[in-house]
Amino acid sequence: MEWNLTGGRKLLIGMIHCLPLPGTYGATATIDEVIARAVSDAKVLEHVGFDAVMIENEDLCLEPHMTKVQFSAISMVAQAVRSAVKLPLGLCCSGLNYEEALSIAKVVGGDFIRTPIFVDTVMNYNGIMTPCSGKIIRYRREISAEHVKIFADVQVKHYYMVNPEVDIATSAKWAQHQGADAVIVTGCSTGTETASSDLEKVKNSISIPVAVGSGVTEKNIAEKMQIADILIIGTTLRRNGSMAEPIDEAQARALLRAAGREV
Repeated sequence: MEWNLTGGRKLLIGMIHCLPLPGTYGATATIDEVIARAVSDAKVLEHVGFDAVMIENEDLCLEPHMTKVQFSAISMVAQAVRSAVKLPLGLCCSGLNYEEALSIAKVVGGDFIRTPIFVDTVMNYNGIMTPCSGKIIRYRREISAEHVKIFADVQVKHYYMVNPEVDIATSAKWAQHQGADAVIVTGCSTGTETASSDLEKVKNSISIPVAVGSGVTEKNIAEKMQIADILIIGTTLRRNGSMAEPIDEAQARALLRAAGREV
């Protein structure tokens, strides 16, 4: 069944940040430990009332492409989470692993993927990275995965625009034109608040759903919900705001209460 993004209800997506996967620089957890943490987090998110979950690899030496070992590991995690909860399931596999993310979603029954570099040409310590929108739309069709929705970041955190004169509203228009099902707006880094002014610029520029992708807290969630259609929440849910820690059920419930949800 295709996931409906336009039902009128604000969607709250809880992030499942994996422990560093086997094959990742500095990783110490076994695949069984990674899976156990991810499944536990997913069950908490489902229990307290989140609308969906999204799995993301945590790379301690971040690279735009995952290794084959990491790809194998996150595939196992995704299958375990899919078996553990009934919520819509998403995947984010580093910056440029759109084929891997789509392939996993196709196989395990995932509902959406996050694509950080969709229409923008960006750069960071890994060099210049070019957009993949045409390729990802074509690949989705090739593997008959049109039901898997594409959440495209615009001017994504951790990267700088190669051409800073391109404004965020223009990037959002490009993303919609290139086939994104939703657009994600972030702050400059993980956990940094997304500027409401950026959200408003994007929301006023496109007709597809807009997601806030970083820095949602109890204090600002009501404000962000006034603008965004989707809220992707991760760091705030974890003990001490650390991705090394599991999701804290009490913190998750507090955030839902701040969002006006009965918990």
